[in-house]
Amino acid sequence: MELFKEEGKKYKKEFLKLLEEWVSIPSFYDKKTVSKDMPFGKGVYDALNWFENLGRKNNFKVKNIDNYAIQIEYGDGKEYVDIFGHCDVVNPGEGWDSEPFKLNIIGDKLVARGVSDNKGPMIVNFLALKMIKNLNIDLKRKVRLIAGGNEESGFKCIKHYYSKEPYGVYGFTPDAKFPVLNGEKGGAVIKLISDIDNKSLYISGGIEFNTIPDKVYIKNIKKLGKDNIYCDFNNMSISYDKGDYVIHGKGGHSSKPEKSINPVLGTIKLLAENIDEDWAKDLYKLINQDNIDGKLFDLNIEGKCGILSMVPTIINIIDGKLEVVLSVRYPEVLTIETIIKKFNLYMNKNNINKFKVIGENLKQANYIDKNTKLVRSLHDIYVKYSGDLKNNVRVTSAGSYASEMYNSVIFGCEFPDGSFGNVHSANEFASLDRFITAISIYAEAIITLCNKI
Repeated sequence: MELFKEEGKKYKKEFLKLLEEWVSIPSFYDKKTVSKDMPFGKGVYDALNWFENLGRKNNFKVKNIDNYAIQIEYGDGKEYVDIFGHCDVVNPGEGWDSEPFKLNIIGDKLVARGVSDNKGPMIVNFLALKMIKNLNIDLKRKVRLIAGGNEESGFKCIKHYYSKEPYGVYGFTPDAKFPVLNGEKGGAVIKLISDIDNKSLYISGGIEFNTIPDKVYIKNIKKLGKDNIYCDFNNMSISYDKGDYVIHGKGGHSSKPEKSINPVLGTIKLLAENIDEDWAKDLYKLINQDNIDGKLFDLNIEGKCGILSMVPTIINIIDGKLEVVLSVRYPEVLTIETIIKKFNLYMNKNNINKFKVIGENLKQANYIDKNTKLVRSLHDIYVKYSGDLKNNVRVTSAGSYASEMYNSVIFGCEFPDGSFGNVHSANEFASLDRFITAISIYAEAIITLCNKI
């Protein structure tokens, strides 16, 4: 333990250099630059290429899986231990106090898009693997450190990877919090689409399906003026400029809606209260603060991974075309087919026939018993290095690669002490000191999964 702690500290300078380089690549999904060789666009392609070159420069065995994912491998044996993270990020959005793709160091605080989700944790795991290699520690299983390029917008990368490569016997993704998250909900996207008679009304809010936006923009609401607009919702503010409105909320990750003030919800409520049209009132009946858990549709069924959440993240009305996007997270006792069926059943019973409902499943729910060797071993390692006896193994509403892996859980890299934050929001940040501690944690975790269980 003391050896790893002291060795890990030696990589601080290298960690900062690598992080500064990688976060400077704006690697969010870019439909405009998608091609056969760049399946997720140029930014993601460049970030994957950076990771591939990093492995080769440090004399690891490296494999490029069709520019969907990059694998860095070390160790011996016929079995694999997989560490699967991602290099893609969500769109930076608005509200940053510094350049989102330039590392800003404020004491122990590192600020940039991707520092926490997920470039920082991936660099930490790379350095843990490099430390093991430099110390000449033999591994009886091969470790594959894999960077995917489509975690934030569809999981196509990991699905493609495992269509070409065998599964590992154990694994984890460093893409949420310590100590160990042994269960996660399934993930899906539901779209409500409708034509409306009002061709001049313009609404635009939200970019990413898994991110609650900060603002929604509204133009051409003829019945509203500067002084009589009304929206009594969760202390949301509304600004007015030359006939246009901005609904101001507080953005964040759609897996944690309670930490945000959702301006899409506020906009839907505003429309229902200020526009005397059936579509506006019916939309609010379906999507409102009291139906986040789907109870109106009889979907608030609890499983080992919790209950369903159904969070609106995007709303657009352009040229009489309405689209609302819901980020849906569901426990293992539900399926996307059941969710869509009950959604439609409710609309039929209540004579709501304006909307077409389209569902796309992104990932299945995942649950690994907390008493398995995998979970117990990783938890013990975390406690050993952190001294944290307060935070226990738990499940999460967030979605991760673990659901597409075999015998795998979420293991870090965020510490549960407030030293990481604003994931999917402006001013995403993480702790340099905690990252360096994590190098040692991951080094021992790799050795344990390869040699001891």
